[in-house]
Parts: sequence; structure tokens; C-alpha cells
Amino acid sequence: MTQDLHTVTQTNGKEHSIRAPLPTRADHLGWIAQTGLALTRCRTFIDALDAMAAQLDAAPFLMRGYVILVEEETLRLSRVASFGRAPTLPAALPLAGSLAGTAIAEERLIITPPAAPSTVAWERTLASESALVCAPFHGAASRGVIVAALADGAGEDNEYGACLQSAAMLMCSTLDRIGECETQLRQRMQQIDEVHTGRLALIGRLTAALAHEINNPLQAISNTLYLLQHRPLSDEKRQRYLEMAQKETERVIASVRRMLDLHRSSGQGRRPVALHRILDQAIQQASDVLREREIVVRCLYAPDDLQVSGFAGHLRFACYNLILNSAYAMPKGGTLTIRTFWQDDDTAPSVVVEFADTGTLVDEADLPRLFDPDGPVRGEANGIELPLSYSIIEQHHGTLTVQRTDDQVVFRVCLPAAT
Repeated sequence: MTQDLHTVTQTNGKEHSIRAPLPTRADHLGWIAQTGLALTRCRTFIDALDAMAAQLDAAPFLMRGYVILVEEETLRLSRVASFGRAPTLPAALPLAGSLAGTAIAEERLIITPPAAPSTVAWERTLASESALVCAPFHGAASRGVIVAALADGAGEDNEYGACLQSAAMLMCSTLDRIGECETQLRQRMQQIDEVHTGRLALIGRLTAALAHEINNPLQAISNTLYLLQHRPLSDEKRQRYLEMAQKETERVIASVRRMLDLHRSSGQGRRPVALHRILDQAIQQASDVLREREIVVRCLYAPDDLQVSGFAGHLRFACYNLILNSAYAMPKGGTLTIRTFWQDDDTAPSVVVEFADTGTLVDEADLPRLFDPDGPVRGEANGIELPLSYSIIEQHHGTLTVQRTDDQVVFRVCLPAAT
């Protein structure tokens, strides 16, 4: 003979017919309040199981029992905490066919009278000559049951059944909260991993770029020093070779300085930066390359003082690489037009910079692959400038796109405006 008490819970918008009123005795209500307080401190499922077992162990109307979590589909035991010296349960114990399994499957409180027969040995051992209470819970993050033997002379069954069902509801709410927190933590850790992976990729690209920029001038310096040491040279040639070595040394120093600026800006944090100043600095850094190729730079800046939020060194390096890519695509001269303007969209205003050059054209099908490290290159480009710029702009929550007109290739940078 079993007795049903009534309470309704919801899981994912669906009603469950677990039913039980709150107990009426003041000491029982105080015990429930203490149980809820203990569960608020729990941060993991194991913590919650242990805390609930400790509260049940302290309840004077209970002798022994278990707090059980089961597998959602199979009703096999997945985790358990015992109290009151209850016998150890085997791992993956099947609950189907037991009173506890029936309470979970039918989502109802079950109370047996003292010495009532049970179909499974572990429940008979647990109950002995006492009444047995099975209080199920079913939430978004867990499914389980509190199984307990009532103490001798515990009194009215309904009152203690209500206590156990209320505790089960508290357990369910706690596990749902923990499950939601764990989900949010996993999502946050995934976001951190993605950011970390992006930074590692950027570091790899920066290393490749630095190695490429340093290797060529170092090779030139090495060859020059070899000639100076092993070949008879006139004073004029010797002076010319020394000037060449000095020029290549300055290239190495400039490359390293750019990387140091990049590192220093990372440590300063994001801040509003003036875009036109960034562009002017990038043009100045690339002035030697632009001058050697007789490239005309036209700056069509917006009249407003456009500001974006980010790392000044990173953005300068991205613009510098875009300018270099255009310069390498125009080895025999051409025109580079840099245009800036505001752009209002549905969410927030943004700032746009366009780099339009008259250099080597690219097939429409190959345009998106320009940003791949192994993609096509334009002219004398080394293939690393565009992937680097793309990574930096992406880390600033912006976009870098490319399109082709009749006689120009246009790179378009769109960045959120500083607020």
C-alpha cells in the first residue's frame, strides 16, 4: 500500500506530477530552511549530494538512506551519497522494478508502511521493519530520488513524506543551478580557448613575418661583410658596400621596433585611438618602399576626427601591412588611395578605411583566398601581410574584405567606432 502526496514542478516548460504539500510543523520547516541554506553553498553535483546527505543524516525522523542520481534513459545509478550508515550500493545499480525506480519513472512520491514487502533486496535491507519513503526529483540537469527509512515512532507518514519531497525539490533546484553554472563556465572557457587559439595563431604569423623581414636584410648584410673581408675593393666600392650594410641594418632595427611597439600596445589595453594618426604613421613607416616604387599616395580623409577602440600598435601594423601589400603589387609605380568615412548601421556606428591600389589584379574567384596564409600573392608580396592584417582587424571585432573594380583592387576595413 502506498500513499500519494501532491506537488507540481516544471522542467523545460513541461509539468511533472510530483506532488507533496509543505510540512506543517515548525521544526520541520526549520529543517527545510537549513537544508536550503546548506545547498546554496554548493558548487558541484558532488558537493550537493554530500550536503543533502549530511542534512538528511541530521534529521531526527530518518534512520538511513540515499540521495541517488540516475542516468536519464536507463534508470541506472550514476552517483549516490548515503547517510545513517546505509549499506553501500553497487555501481550502475539498475533501479527499474524497485520502488525508487517507480517513483522516478512515474514522478510521484511513494511511502510504504512499516514491514511492507519490496521487490528488490537493497530496499528491503534499507527499510528493515521501518516505513520507506521515495521522493523523486527531475530537473533540467538531473534526475534522481531520495530514498530513506523513517525512524521508529516517526509519526504521521504524510508529514515526513512532505519533508522528503520538499528536500527533493530543493535538491532539484540546486542541481539545475549548478548545471546552468557549469554550462556557462564551459561556454566561457570555450570562448577563452578560442581567444587563446587566435592569439597563438597571430603570434605564429607575426613570427613568420618578423623572420621574413629580418632574413632578407641579414642575408644582404652577411654577403656584404663577406665581400668586404675577402675581396680587394676600391675605396668607392667599400664605401658603397658599407652604406648598403648600414641600410639593411636599419631595416632590421625598424622591423624589430615595429614588433616591440606591437607588444607594448598589447600591454596597454584597448583605448580610443585617432584613426587618421594611425594611418599617417603607417604611411610614414612604409615611405621607403613607396618612394622606391614611385607610388603616389592620395589620402581622402573624412573631415571628422574618426576614433576607434583598440590597440594603437596593432592597428598601425595592420594598416602598414595593407599599404605594403599594395606597394608590392605596384613594383613599377601606381596610385594608392586611402579613404575614410563614417558608416551607420542598425546596431552601432562604425568607421571604414578603404585602401584602393592600381596594382596587380586578382581573379574574382581568388579574392577571398588572399587572406589565407597559403593563398595567392600579388606582385612581390611575401603572402604574410594580408593574413596578419585580417587577424588583427578580426581581434578588434572588425572586418577586412576585398573587391575588384575595373582597374583597382580595394581592401575595406570596417571597425566599431569608439564610444
